[in-house]
Amino acid sequence: MVSLHRIHSWPRPNVSWLGGLALGTLLLAGCGPNSAQPVTNATSYEAQLAQHLADTSGVMYGAYWCPHCADQKAMFGEAVEQVPYVECAADGDNPQPELCEQKGIQGYPTWEIEGQLYPGVKSLDDLATLSGFLSPQ
Repeated sequence: MVSLHRIHSWPRPNVSWLGGLALGTLLLAGCGPNSAQPVTNATSYEAQLAQHLADTSGVMYGAYWCPHCADQKAMFGEAVEQVPYVECAADGDNPQPELCEQKGIQGYPTWEIEGQLYPGVKSLDDLATLSGFLSPQ
């Protein structure tokens, strides 16, 4: 005769193992992209400089086809969108060729900082010095 106990016997789960799994799942859920972690206000030097240039009316005049302008923009990395920029090429995005002509822009890039024009690619340190930027970092 076959014992019914043996046929219908399922392995009993280890309760401590299940508890550990549940705890681990809860802990991992708190480590995801939406977890509450302290947010720092640390901003890159490039972003701080770009913001300072915008705040002090510093402007880069350039043309979309200009390789030196591309080099200048690349120096700002991810903060490039914060750099105050005027497109001088009439066929570029949001062009302002009349403004460039009024300002006397003769080459690209040209920076206008505190009313002075500075033609050519400038290092970030040069831009900081010309604009009076002192990094808070």
